[in-house]
Amino acid sequence: MPGASALPDAGNSAMVDTDESSNTPEVTDGSSATLEFLYELQYQSDEIRSQLESLIGLQLVEKEWDTESRIVTLIFNVVFAPSKPMRNEATIVIQCTAGGLWKFPLVLTATEPEVDDVINIEAVGLNKESIVGFKLTSQTRYPERFTAHFLAGSDPDFLVMPQAGELLPAGTVGTDITVGYKPRMYGRRQTATLVIETQSMQWTYIINGLPPQTVPPAVAARVVCTSSYMGSSMVRQRNFIRENLKLVTTGPSSPIKGAPLVLRKKQRNV
Repeated sequence: MPGASALPDAGNSAMVDTDESSNTPEVTDGSSATLEFLYELQYQSDEIRSQLESLIGLQLVEKEWDTESRIVTLIFNVVFAPSKPMRNEATIVIQCTAGGLWKFPLVLTATEPEVDDVINIEAVGLNKESIVGFKLTSQTRYPERFTAHFLAGSDPDFLVMPQAGELLPAGTVGTDITVGYKPRMYGRRQTATLVIETQSMQWTYIINGLPPQTVPPAVAARVVCTSSYMGSSMVRQRNFIRENLKLVTTGPSSPIKGAPLVLRKKQRNV
């Protein structure tokens, strides 16, 4: 992180103090004047400071002095270890005791983490609630307030209890979290995204609602007959054309019942 301007002219030679035990690097030139650099992180508000102070670290790792240009280059190592998604801003402020002030803005962005776990809940029936429970603790030695909610787009057939409370400290039995599933219909896979959040930590769970499993019967099927007589008979196929050829009169369904099918003319006597 090079300085924006050269140091004050104090002689022809200079050296960088490499004593790492001090938090304020010193640059000593040929005179008795000693130059010190102070650095700190500044935040936009005290609330942001309380959120980020334990998540970000700033350390000076190297100091370089250019004798020709009389510019001191300070190299810092910035460590950002967030435990939940966020986007905040901070400023690195470096001040030289002999004069000079530099500010370097930082944008701290933490994207959405991977899912912590996938929870499958099998339904016990329509409009009947099935539940799954687990325990969760704070990541510190002290209790922490938390909130639990489902993200937008989650199916409404899921619920979480409690929706707010206090997580017990790390190393204890933990706080009980219960997730319920009460389907109103079957036919599609129902999912939800559960987020449990404290001031410094966030957990994300994918909840899947599964239909109840159906088990086929283990016994063999059987036929129950109430009749004491069981027999078989041969089915005789009828030849309707042959039967119609043998008819000599019209049937009962004919408009002229009993009329002969073949009209015969009487012979006249000559």
